[in-house]
Amino acid sequence: MLLPRKEIKSISEYIPGKSIDEIKEKHKLTNVIKLASNENPLGASPIAAAAYKKCVEKLHLYPRGSAPELAKKLAVKHKVKQDNLIVGNGSDEILDLAARAYLNKGDCAAGADSTFSVYSSVTQIAGAKYKAFPLENFCYPLDNLLKASRAKVIFLCNPNNPTGTFYSNRVIFDFLKKLPKSCLVVLDMAYIEFTGEKEPPLHKWIKQFPNLLCTRTFSKLYGLASLRIGYGVASAEIINTLKKIKPPFNSNYPAQIAAAAALEDTRFIEKSLKMNNVERQKLTQSLQKLGFEVLPSGANFICVKFGKNAAEIVAALESKGVIVRHLRSFGMPEWVRVTVGTPRQNAVFTAYLAGML
Repeated sequence: MLLPRKEIKSISEYIPGKSIDEIKEKHKLTNVIKLASNENPLGASPIAAAAYKKCVEKLHLYPRGSAPELAKKLAVKHKVKQDNLIVGNGSDEILDLAARAYLNKGDCAAGADSTFSVYSSVTQIAGAKYKAFPLENFCYPLDNLLKASRAKVIFLCNPNNPTGTFYSNRVIFDFLKKLPKSCLVVLDMAYIEFTGEKEPPLHKWIKQFPNLLCTRTFSKLYGLASLRIGYGVASAEIINTLKKIKPPFNSNYPAQIAAAAALEDTRFIEKSLKMNNVERQKLTQSLQKLGFEVLPSGANFICVKFGKNAAEIVAALESKGVIVRHLRSFGMPEWVRVTVGTPRQNAVFTAYLAGML
């Protein structure tokens, strides 16, 4: 009998949000609203989409593994050198590279329990153990992470997925100062643009903290989730280490070109952020008026307590063509994550929900 590595047996398969096609087929629907996976409800950056279409004549060629055009623009954006950047097949791949590069069998990584499950899975795949600390008032357990003295790697999601809670740059900076330089800190900033705060000065942070790896994505704000493109920012030493185990052609050419173009689409970025900020507040208030507890969020989603009947409510919404994310797999069975949609999408969702009360 062919057996996989024993570490694989204990890993649960990642459960994504249900797709539009899945719900259409299941309930025989023609119109479905997806508010489950934190995608940009406005679609992709138009400039990025146009650049993507121009790539068709080069689909037979391998991409450049270093993604030079994208890396050059990212270096300017973050005021770093290209040696401080690595582009990945989504930021998920950067997380996996970090675990495989820095965790030995028997090592320990630490993070939260109700957070992105990939932190735990990449740790286990590397043969290490993941120490999960409970959230503190729905926020990342920074105090307990500081006490995790044996941790070789710490995963920190800010804002946290799925709660949307986040810490200021000052709090994160002070946290980093207290950690030993022998511990790699992976700071997942997938939703950082939505906080409304000024982004942290990564060019200064990676100089002061040579043990810091920041991951970013084009899947959320820029609307390029389907292309699977993300990146990491860190010291040249960390980046060089990750590049040694990076697959040679891990990010495809159309994704590289579309992402580079998306960075220039300031109009789309501003429109997306403005709509999210306005609609997030309106959606929060609407749900609170219906009697639901809603956590304060600095992301493009909100975390709502549906209670003991959360699974039933989610299923009922799906039958009407509205997909939200039940948080059972995050260890929060009474809670639901709802992506902030367009005004119409949010109105349809709240109307259906109100009708169930």
